[in-house]
Amino acid sequence: MNYSSREYEGSRVLDLTGNLTVNTITAFTGMVNSITDKESVMINMENVGVITSAGLQALIEISFVAKEKERRVVILWPGDELMNLAEAMGVYHNLIFAQSLEEGCTKIRYFT
Repeated sequence: MNYSSREYEGSRVLDLTGNLTVNTITAFTGMVNSITDKESVMINMENVGVITSAGLQALIEISFVAKEKERRVVILWPGDELMNLAEAMGVYHNLIFAQSLEEGCTKIRYFT
């Protein structure tokens, strides 16, 4: 998995490319947890090919850890595969989804 980080209107955006699987979650969760030590983050899933149940579990974990630090993790542009997996596993309500950077910024500011 490859990533780059940028800022959008005062919010951190993490652009991912690759797959979110058991082979990539350790580095991914460490990176996101270090970001949420300082600020909330929007994770751009637009170029993520495969997301396994382990990858989804990692997204839930980083979301809970961020919330404990009074930060938010927003999932940008989730694909149908991720949405269907989250619904099938009954964890959809544990994540914050957005379809645009503007929506993501709003959810970071106001989602509790």
